Amino acid sequence: MNTNVGIENDQIRIRDFKRADFPLMLKWLTDDRVLEFYEGRDVQFNMETLAEHFLEEIPDGFRMIIEYNDQAVGYGQAYQLSGEMFEEYDYNDDGRVVFAMDQFIGEPDYWNRGIGSEFLKMMASYLKTSKGAACILLDPHQNNHRAIRAYEKAGFRIIKPLPKHELFEGKKEDCWLMEKVLQTLEFKKFTDFPRGTMYDKSGVIKL
Repeated sequence: MNTNVGIENDQIRIRDFKRADFPLMLKWLTDDRVLEFYEGRDVQFNMETLAEHFLEEIPDGFRMIIEYNDQAVGYGQAYQLSGEMFEEYDYNDDGRVVFAMDQFIGEPDYWNRGIGSEFLKMMASYLKTSKGAACILLDPHQNNHRAIRAYEKAGFRIIKPLPKHELFEGKKEDCWLMEKVLQTLEFKKFTDFPRGTMYDKSGVIKL
């Protein structure tokens, strides 16, 4: 997906992820405090494995860096759902544009400052206006209470459990499916259709 992310407010800036960010990613993804919640402490990253993982293009998606007061503090990625991905999230494909996201704050000194919540609010606005997104999905581990609180502050709500959803540190973790609705489906009234139109559960059939 072609994108050129450049979103900012008074303190937070969201920009495109670049190869030059690899040393920073290596710092973050070799810190057990970060790995406890993202990728897992059993994952051993080096510059080569980082390149293999993070240079790979995300189908219908993009990667980004989160800056706070001009300092890079975190990473995020967003991707549009299609095909089997709806089944993976156990989410109905009703024709709307649906994005899912993953993110982490890689600098523990910047945890609990509301950066993650504000980042998600900014991304929600961007995905709605620039990508036509109708909703965004997140799938945090059920025991990641800090992340869940941050997501709720950004307007997400838990809609269902995802049992044994993600392989993490050698076992399948239970997750929550969280949703933020940005646009709702609009249904026409029956009176809006021409006379002589029949209706059934599958839609509209003209006689």
